[in-house]
Amino acid sequence: MKILQNEPEILRLVSEGNELAFRKVFNHYSSSLYNYSFRITDDEELSEEIVMDAFLKVWCNRQSLNEIIHFNSYLYTLVKNNAFNAIKRRAHEAVIINKLSLSNSEYHNTTEETVIYNEYQHILSQAVDQLPPQQRIVFSMSRDEGMKYEEIANHLNLSKNTVKAHLKKALSTLRLVVSNYLVLSIYIFFSIL
Repeated sequence: MKILQNEPEILRLVSEGNELAFRKVFNHYSSSLYNYSFRITDDEELSEEIVMDAFLKVWCNRQSLNEIIHFNSYLYTLVKNNAFNAIKRRAHEAVIINKLSLSNSEYHNTTEETVIYNEYQHILSQAVDQLPPQQRIVFSMSRDEGMKYEEIANHLNLSKNTVKAHLKKALSTLRLVVSNYLVLSIYIFFSIL
């Protein structure tokens, strides 16, 4: 990847909080980083999130930019690590969902399983209802209606990045609620045994 012309000076400006300099860095590297992330994940939306997260980290840690010797290598490492972590997280979530669906199908006829499943659905529904209005609408359009970021953005007259941010916050909140519920359910299950 081609290094940004006058990069040390631009990074110094970024480290001082200069947003215009940061935008130059973003515009120069984002496309290449997106392509790199896409080769790893094979997912457009995930790749966009990964690149955004990498640049968010750069901005949040801008005061230490002068300590980085090879900035482009640093960016690629950030994106690579974010991509692999995202793949691991998705695989882990897929395993949990698969286990839940298998256990649901194996014990589908038992009253106890039905009660647990209904309770889980109720808790998830309550958690969705507790989301801030914009997050709830974006989540519903994405998950219930299967709309893509761009479709939601056009429908709600928002930017695509705003839609992504709302969905990311909603999913983070819901993951926390679901994981807390699962931990509690497992604890109760083993307490009964």
